[in-house]
Amino acid sequence: MELPPTLLRTTTFVLHKVGVANRRALAARLTADTGLSLWEFAALATLDDFGPAAQREVGDRLGLDPSDMVRLMDGLIAEGLAARERDPADRRRYRISLTAAGRDALERARAVVADVERQTLAPLTDAERRDLHSLVTKLFSP
Repeated sequence: MELPPTLLRTTTFVLHKVGVANRRALAARLTADTGLSLWEFAALATLDDFGPAAQREVGDRLGLDPSDMVRLMDGLIAEGLAARERDPADRRRYRISLTAAGRDALERARAVVADVERQTLAPLTDAERRDLHSLVTKLFSP
């Protein structure tokens, strides 16, 4: 594909193209190597990083619609990667937590993510990778 020079001079367009290509590569590798979707990986990582939480809280952190979150969590629970239990602080609420199988799946997925990122960023030096991460993190302020 030969893109017009005008588009190649547009940083946000190039960032978009890199992001889309990396997301596709990451999603394909996650599914092939771990059986997880990108959203399943994101939900497991959220539970691991922040601990057990209400389903709505996980959805809010990921920016997912509540109905999509229900399907996502139901799938993770059915696969034995997460568990739904009563919240000990409020017996009216449920919270979602990782299971041992979920932690194992997440660790395998993290290795895949690191490998895909290493491949995607291969043209950059270690210093350039750190700089790039710093710059895009600065741009991404939710």
